Amino acid sequence: MKKKIFGAILAAALIVSQAATVFAAGSRTSDVVISGESTGRYEVYEASEETFADTIETAPQTVEAIMEINSGSTPLQDLAEKVREIVSAGTETLNMTEEQIGALETEIEGKSMVTQFFDLVPVDGGVQDADGRYVATLSVPSLTTAMTNVRILHFSTERALWEVITPDDVDYDNQEITATFEDLSPVAIIADVNENAADTAVGTSPQTGMPSVWMFWLGAAVVLAVVAAVTFRKARR
Repeated sequence: MKKKIFGAILAAALIVSQAATVFAAGSRTSDVVISGESTGRYEVYEASEETFADTIETAPQTVEAIMEINSGSTPLQDLAEKVREIVSAGTETLNMTEEQIGALETEIEGKSMVTQFFDLVPVDGGVQDADGRYVATLSVPSLTTAMTNVRILHFSTERALWEVITPDDVDYDNQEITATFEDLSPVAIIADVNENAADTAVGTSPQTGMPSVWMFWLGAAVVLAVVAAVTFRKARR
């Protein structure tokens, strides 16, 4: 009987993990879409070596760091140190001084990834302001009022440097972010996240892309249901 119970729990856990994978796969980058006046003027592509092919040609280690942060194997806060290592090794050109790297480190300290890195590409020149800079509005389903100091983390392939951009507008009601870019290449949205407020905020978790907390309770409910069913059958016998 113990083997049956263990097997049932294991099967339930597998079902829950598969469900979590399905929901998580549709979050973050794949959920970021172009919105408002930017619709049809930009395209969003999920991060991959193919997507970042142009950046790989000049900054392969930077793309490697981006992919590691996306996968979760490297914390966002380690980015500045990786930049230092790349600059120190001189294996690829990064036009950043120690002062700029220190500023980057300060900007990302304590922040969480609201989205993964993705590529933002203009269509027919995108939408440009009077100075020729790109203005883009993004729909970000993971954006909630629990997130403050929202920023755009951008690696400029053209200028070979990292920068943190303050959005022109953060619309929590419509979950949209508008920002201005000098040039376009890998970007991610980051923010300070109030974890307590995040439990009740509308939207998806910046860590998993799933509504906060409910996945845990779903898993617990499934496991308890299986155990109850097995116990009931034993009692009937």
